[in-house]
Amino acid sequence: MTTDADPEELQVTDAAGNLPLKIAILGFGDRAERLAEHRQSDRQVRVVCVADPRPERRQKAVELFGADCRTLERGEEFYDQSLEVDGVWVISQEKTHAQLAVPALERGIPMILEKPLATSIRDAYRICEAFDRNPVPLVVPHSLRYLPSYRKAKELVDSGVLGSILHIHAIEQVDDHHTVDYYRRGSNMYRSNTTALLAKSSHDIDLINWMMGGVLAQSVASFGGADYFKPRPDLPQSCSDACPQAAACPFFGMDEGGDGVARGKLCAWNSGGEQVDHQTIIIQYENGTTVDFTLACFGDIRRPLQITGSHGTLYATPNDVRLVLYHPSSVEEFGPDRLGTPPAAHGGPDAALVQDWIRAVSLGCETASATVHESAEAVAVCVGAELAMMRHTIIEMADLRQQRPGPEVLVTDQ
Repeated sequence: MTTDADPEELQVTDAAGNLPLKIAILGFGDRAERLAEHRQSDRQVRVVCVADPRPERRQKAVELFGADCRTLERGEEFYDQSLEVDGVWVISQEKTHAQLAVPALERGIPMILEKPLATSIRDAYRICEAFDRNPVPLVVPHSLRYLPSYRKAKELVDSGVLGSILHIHAIEQVDDHHTVDYYRRGSNMYRSNTTALLAKSSHDIDLINWMMGGVLAQSVASFGGADYFKPRPDLPQSCSDACPQAAACPFFGMDEGGDGVARGKLCAWNSGGEQVDHQTIIIQYENGTTVDFTLACFGDIRRPLQITGSHGTLYATPNDVRLVLYHPSSVEEFGPDRLGTPPAAHGGPDAALVQDWIRAVSLGCETASATVHESAEAVAVCVGAELAMMRHTIIEMADLRQQRPGPEVLVTDQ
């Protein structure tokens, strides 16, 4: 389900008298906490169940949502409970999305399903097929779609003012500390869990596909690697005062264990992390439009987007849009005063997408979210790019969609 409703207008009234919605959250990390806490406080949702393997996160759920909130170690256990809910939020580790989402869809339970939709085309299509059998209100948090600047960009592209779209250029710049904490020594350091491209940039690929208006990617090439964070034999595996770079290293860190003893974090270079620190993708779409996208793990966390057409060029960031037309020459600026000031970081679009889901469940409205099929296409392009990089070849997307490879190809394929 999709609509062009303005997220600023996505307000739920309790006309039907069915708020708050009772929800179960499967996977309760910091992001899930942020999504749920505000909506519970304003009485639009009531969290009645939380599943997470970490005891400290289950305890946190009880502290936030009360002793009546049922806690479980595994998300799969939820489906064995005789617990009635109005929705399930699957915000678990990426590789578990399909196994937790498909049972909810089979039961007709509305859902927020965190991006990436899955870590393989096979699992993404499994989710799509389950949804097709039993459509429910479902939001995939491709939150860039909810930012006023990118919505204005989409409006301008669809208006035809740019003429024929010839090329799209986009970058996601991830700050180096986020890179290290998540992809060099965090839970997503191994490709068997996910890839940096899927975890971070399925947002951006979805945004590009959205601008393309349903035209599919035809061919994908990609280059990249871990060319900065190469193993360093002169440094230890973990941070310690004995490290010769301890005083100067920007990533030096210590954790306190459960016994109160400080232990060194894994070295950013010697952790065994398998993720790239930079990657560039080149895409050709079926209508001839070309795209270059770069995931750069050093930068100022902006997401600049440039769309070049035969009649004009559009420049967009999360904060503003600049439209340059050629004949006659003109420039139009869309700043926060015209767009509405977008709140910082994930907070603004995340609040809008949760409100969008609540509205859809409560009032039977359509959502402004990417559909599961659109989200699956973002997964497919990301997988195609990974295979292109690994194989040093061009990937034909039609063949890949037909083959439906599983997650193992991103670890073992050569």
